[in-house]
Amino acid sequence: LLFRKGWTSYRKVAASLKALGARMRRLRLVVLLVVSFNLPTLGQSGKSELFGGYSLERIAAGCGTDYRCGFNDTGATTNLNGWIVSLTGYLYKSLGLSAQFSGNYGNAGFAGGGGLSTVPRYAYQFGPVYTFRWQRASAFTHALFGGVSQGSGQAAPNGIAPTYNAFLWSVGGGLDIKLSNRLSIRAAQIDYERHHVPVDGLSAPSTSPTNGFRYSAGIVLRF
Repeated sequence: LLFRKGWTSYRKVAASLKALGARMRRLRLVVLLVVSFNLPTLGQSGKSELFGGYSLERIAAGCGTDYRCGFNDTGATTNLNGWIVSLTGYLYKSLGLSAQFSGNYGNAGFAGGGGLSTVPRYAYQFGPVYTFRWQRASAFTHALFGGVSQGSGQAAPNGIAPTYNAFLWSVGGGLDIKLSNRLSIRAAQIDYERHHVPVDGLSAPSTSPTNGFRYSAGIVLRF
């Protein structure tokens, strides 16, 4: 009788230990799954970057039907000075997403000696960025996609101001010089840009592709 009671108790303890072991195995599996699904979060640098500074855009401003540069002519290449701001968040180690905004301003000429018009251009772009980091510097490359909105500070010769909105994409990169853990100087950011601008067609307005380049420099804050 005592042996039977002891055996019954042993079986109960063994069953409890077995159930506990099963629960522990399930717990380890859950922990493993949670860690696996959150590896991008665990691996990220924990930092974001805010960049702001000067921007020089060299691009043909484009010519609409009422902003005449000539048949199928995108206009003369123009230097536009302005500002640029971007915010980058790193999702996994050196891979992140960037949002970039810029405003550039300059003068574009009318055909036939019609004078100059002040041209403001505002661009907004988003895309992936990858950064290579060293002890005192870092370099990055990105591809950005978005749009550009261009207006005119004065009317065209016939009284209608040239304005348009277009899809804009760019590829490029830059070099940051580290001053401290939170502050860097962006010595150079160079981007190749491409979009279609309005031009004068033979009988109706059309668009033509144009290439542009942008140089930027400024301050980078990390947080």
